[in-house]
Amino acid sequence: MDPEIRTESSVYEKTTRERVAAWVLIEGDRRVVASGISVSIVGIVGALIWGDILAVGPDSATGTLFSSGLTAGVITLITISLSINQLVMSRVFGTIDSLTNRLNSARELHEDIATLAGRPSSPNDPAAFLSLIGRTLSDRVLTLHAMDESGDWDPPSEVTSALRDIGEYGENIDARLENNTPVDHVLTVLLGTEYAVNLTSIQHLQNGYAESVPDAVQVELHAVERLLESIAVVRQFYKTIALQQDFAELSRMIVYTGLIAFVTTIAVTLIYRTNTVTVPLSTLPIVVSLGIGVVTMPLALFVSYILRAATIARQTVSVGPFIPP
Repeated sequence: MDPEIRTESSVYEKTTRERVAAWVLIEGDRRVVASGISVSIVGIVGALIWGDILAVGPDSATGTLFSSGLTAGVITLITISLSINQLVMSRVFGTIDSLTNRLNSARELHEDIATLAGRPSSPNDPAAFLSLIGRTLSDRVLTLHAMDESGDWDPPSEVTSALRDIGEYGENIDARLENNTPVDHVLTVLLGTEYAVNLTSIQHLQNGYAESVPDAVQVELHAVERLLESIAVVRQFYKTIALQQDFAELSRMIVYTGLIAFVTTIAVTLIYRTNTVTVPLSTLPIVVSLGIGVVTMPLALFVSYILRAATIARQTVSVGPFIPP
């Protein structure tokens, strides 16, 4: 194959370690991930308390910690959630012109894909829409193969090999998606740079063989190029949807857990009196450990959602054929 032509036949295949990391960073339920973080904190703190490394008795600084430090931290997180909520709301509002432009752009993309797929319309479900793009990409490549077999076109071996890989790439996208799949899960199919590699290769084929390719073949190659371009657009658009959904959910969850954490800090603080506590000393390690777990839940939620947002933003930074190292 021409060294300038490089194609990808599949979406990015993860190793076992990468699949575990992908679940923690992107695919896993953020509430489950946050609960795991909080439970880990409770376990570590509890082990240190029972190992007499941390002091929680009447003469310790635990009461001061809950009354000042942790309370201030909870209030700060609630303030951050309000800021995040304002950020989300700023993306929702707009003038009539801007909202109309967004609607028209989305409709144009839907109509373009429907036309390429030979359908009266394209689905609204994000997963089904991307699946249609992948399936149409594969069908267009099959049409080119049919032209080759019928004798209408005699492409070089490197062209046939490149088109075969691109067709398999479309099949892989379609095979990995199911209707009503959450948008952040749909994005995992597009986190690799395969679409950009294939977009560059199809442009190379169009420009390198422009004089020797029949008009009908050029039409099909142009359709393949438009489908790959739509994958680039869809990837960035789905990223916007996923991040907006996550930030909206994050602000709501922090408000809920922040209020519970605030009440918990007050309750644990009032347990402590001068040189004594209002609960049996034997239960104090359990009360403090669980209290810290409840108080750190808003922070754990914040960490789990921000990890997903940061991972998605980092792995979808490329636009079109440009692939940062």
